[in-house]
Amino acid sequence: MGITTTGVPPRALTRWQVHGVCLVMFIEGLSSSSINVQVAAVRADLAPGPVGLQLVASTFLVAYAALLLPAGRLADWLDRRKVFLVGLTLFALGSLLGTLAPSVWLLVLARLLQGAGAALTAPAALGLITAPLPQGPERNRLVALYGALGAVGFSTGLVLPGFLVAHLGWRSSFAVLLPFVLLVLLLTWRVPAAPADDVDRSSQRPDWWGTIALLALIGGGTWWLGALRQLSVTTVLASLLVLTCLAGVVLARRHLTLPPGVLVPPVRRSMIAIGAASAGMLAAIYLLTLALQDWHDLDAFTVGLLILPQPACFALLARCGSVWVSRSGSTAPMVTGMALIAGATAALALPDSGRPPTLLVLLAMAGVGAGLALLFPAASVGAINATPERLRSSTAAVLTTAQNLGGSGGLALVTALALVPDANSPGSLSAPMAVCALMVALGLGAVALSLRGHPHGVHRRVARQAVDS
Repeated sequence: MGITTTGVPPRALTRWQVHGVCLVMFIEGLSSSSINVQVAAVRADLAPGPVGLQLVASTFLVAYAALLLPAGRLADWLDRRKVFLVGLTLFALGSLLGTLAPSVWLLVLARLLQGAGAALTAPAALGLITAPLPQGPERNRLVALYGALGAVGFSTGLVLPGFLVAHLGWRSSFAVLLPFVLLVLLLTWRVPAAPADDVDRSSQRPDWWGTIALLALIGGGTWWLGALRQLSVTTVLASLLVLTCLAGVVLARRHLTLPPGVLVPPVRRSMIAIGAASAGMLAAIYLLTLALQDWHDLDAFTVGLLILPQPACFALLARCGSVWVSRSGSTAPMVTGMALIAGATAALALPDSGRPPTLLVLLAMAGVGAGLALLFPAASVGAINATPERLRSSTAAVLTTAQNLGGSGGLALVTALALVPDANSPGSLSAPMAVCALMVALGLGAVALSLRGHPHGVHRRVARQAVDS
């Protein structure tokens, strides 16, 4: 049965096509979170070393962060259906390569393909489901479905792959993605073309050189930071020179990737908050899962269940966070959310030795999820409503980019500081968790400094604008 609305052009998607397009967010959420229950088994099988293991965990985030903004422009420049199918194909190839990868570097390549595919499909999918519909309840319902399936996929990625890793090995957690991809392909193969309606499509042409430089900068920077302790002085300086040149190219061409007027102070503040919280949270979960599996012989499925309160509380309490933002503005929920994440992560540093108590892990993960449920609505509302309507899609994209940059940077930092648990030398999580909490706390401090001189009334007005819109 087709979705019909007055004035909708004949390219409207059928109900099954809409569900197929949205299902891609479930798959990407599944892939994003499942690495947390895969890394211990990957290390035992491929012996990648700390830096290689960090790249296995972070390369998906790196590719997603670097390619998301150019992918959105590409979808508008070409055709959203074509970009969606290309992204889906890349993701499938990455999943297949991950299933068969005989070495850690081919596994890193697999994660790169998955991240690139996810970056292409995400903006194209949103464009496909919203383009045929005018603003209104039906369009809002589909956008909500699009986001909800991503959250469900993230939660499922801690349980289903964990069960598979525990019983069939880590390769099965890549293989399980292929049937889902095939289902999406079957449901969306006949999705009608959806070119953008812009009069001047040439303005949407992606900046290929800038994109390559950005990917090399983020990927190279992540590797450089993680491997810093293992590199010679000459290599460190030479790499730093190359990264500086890449940064210069990115800065010089930023106007071709990001429209002017996006990075206003409220957006930069939200990027800092989301980036710092993601750095501390993802690094903490990465270290915790390795320690629980390698030091304390818990299987991947059990570890996934212990982490599950984090996405569950986020999903359950996100509505409460939105209500708080609507009533009091973005400042209080943002600061409270970051403080809650930092405190919950720091709680895992309390035991001096031995395994963190199960109840403590569950409560800490629930606290992190509750903090995210406050932080993300506040940061999103504060940023999006500080920019004009024509820039809101780009604003949402830079927030997602900041989230993935923070996550990959956090993983690289704990690797550089030699905080990754050694499977052969059981120890304590006190120092690693303290560092993860400090990442969030430093971000909170930066947010607090940026708020000096900004009266609360400004944020209440922004919240009221969000409710009205």
